[in-house]
Amino acid sequence: MHTKRAAAYCRVSTEKASQLDSYAAQRDFFVLYCQRAGYELVHIYGDEGKSGTRLKGRPQLAQLLRDAESGSFELVLVKDVSRLARNVLDFLSAVRTLRELGVEVLFVNADLSSSTGSEFILTVLSAIAQEESAGLSRRIKFGKQLSGQKGRVPNRVYGYRHTGRYTLQPDPAQAAVVQQIFALYVKKDYSMAQIAAYLNAQGLCTSCQKPFTPKAVSRILHNILYTGRVVCGKSEVADFLTGKRRTPPPGRQYCTLRPEWRLVSDALYNKAQKKAQRR
Repeated sequence: MHTKRAAAYCRVSTEKASQLDSYAAQRDFFVLYCQRAGYELVHIYGDEGKSGTRLKGRPQLAQLLRDAESGSFELVLVKDVSRLARNVLDFLSAVRTLRELGVEVLFVNADLSSSTGSEFILTVLSAIAQEESAGLSRRIKFGKQLSGQKGRVPNRVYGYRHTGRYTLQPDPAQAAVVQQIFALYVKKDYSMAQIAAYLNAQGLCTSCQKPFTPKAVSRILHNILYTGRVVCGKSEVADFLTGKRRTPPPGRQYCTLRPEWRLVSDALYNKAQKKAQRR
């Protein structure tokens, strides 16, 4: 009796520890599933920290499709429809490509196969997964607008320490480095690369404990927070399926004054912006 050769595909959308645990659980699930079903598990493909709304940027799925062309397996196991794609067009494209290559796709949780199941049912399930992503995108956008209105700063920012989830306090040592960066750039005419080299020579590092790069210096020089202003909503996702961003219309950008967070003067900050534009 011929033993069917199977591959499995796993995906988690973030790199958070809890999600990576889910990724490991998916892999363990497929190993056990193939043992019970009598399949030969030839490979497990997995994309970690990848969105399901786009095929682009998912190297393991792309590799799976290439390997299918060479006849490496006859069956692809996916735990549920949303793990393959949360985009109806991409979902159907992948399933149809595999079907044309003679490869069956089995969605284990729904017990649906691309070879025997109705494509209409698979399309409906894919559309539901896509709408779930659309709803999540709307909730995230609403949460960011609410945070912007309240002047919240949830991210790690060099020069400050968090005293609460959304509250900052200048860190004396890092604040001095921020002021030195602006002074070197504007008053000493250092380039961003020269500033990064200078800071690294002093044994300093970013808030992520990494060496300074010109890009890291640029982020500091362009961050208006150092003037005591929190500007939120400078860009937003225009289409959650493509990930393209746009500048939102007036009324959806929020500026909140936080004078206690000021590290540099408006004049120094503006001179830095003008110099960056000239370069």
